[in-house]
Amino acid sequence: MITAQTRLLGVIGYPIEHSLSPLFQNAALSYLGLPFVYLAFDILPSNLERALEAMRIFSIRGFNVTIPYKEKVIPFLDALEGEARVIEAVNTIVNEKGKLIGYNTDGVGLYRSLERKEVNVEGKKALLLGAGGAAKAAVWALWKRGVKSIFVINRTRERGEDLANWARAEFFLEVEVVEWGKMKEQDSLPLWQEAGVIVNATSLGLKGEEISLPWEKLSPSVWIVDVVYRRGLTPLVREAKKRGIQSFDGKEMLLQQGAESFFLFTGEKAPLKVMEEALD
Repeated sequence: MITAQTRLLGVIGYPIEHSLSPLFQNAALSYLGLPFVYLAFDILPSNLERALEAMRIFSIRGFNVTIPYKEKVIPFLDALEGEARVIEAVNTIVNEKGKLIGYNTDGVGLYRSLERKEVNVEGKKALLLGAGGAAKAAVWALWKRGVKSIFVINRTRERGEDLANWARAEFFLEVEVVEWGKMKEQDSLPLWQEAGVIVNATSLGLKGEEISLPWEKLSPSVWIVDVVYRRGLTPLVREAKKRGIQSFDGKEMLLQQGAESFFLFTGEKAPLKVMEEALD
């Protein structure tokens, strides 16, 4: 029941209609009887700063942050905590008496997803598509799982090199960059053959876009991990499964990061089974 004590939680992004966060967050809140309601907010880029100021004005307890704002929200926050300081991207904002504190639970979410799915990347090579905030979280998770080296494939080499330099400095990883348009050229094909895991950390697939990989060159033991999710499977994971390749999409990561965000918002341990049932 909504009362005068009920506080607001939500997720902000653009677009936001695809978000499944309200489904499982509200299911968890209801199950524990906590005085919160969780909504989705479609925020235009021109309104981002005002949306965060409204968070203070209306004493909104917390926001999750999705594409394209995980890095863009940082200038409007009062502090970063935990992995957000390292990853330099935020997917969770908690309002502590008017101070907006940024956290990153994406890295933890992917780490737990890899662990739960028993994806062994220790000492192996990873291919990472993308170089934004989600890619940084993926680098952190892969490093925590013991990956040996990472090849970053990005549309612009400059942004890819920025990510590579950051990963080298923070984690002492071996990182190389390949431009997206050259990823199927003959000299880059050995990278695909040697990869133990391929992670899509771009937004491609969110609207049903396909990612064309050199499927015939992939190792039979490779894992395909898509941080994107949508109702049903993403095109990337659907194609992987059709070819008998081990794969999973971003719903698992969404669940795990959502559970961590839930704790930050409420101080209560998330009822993971309830959340998972709501997502299913």
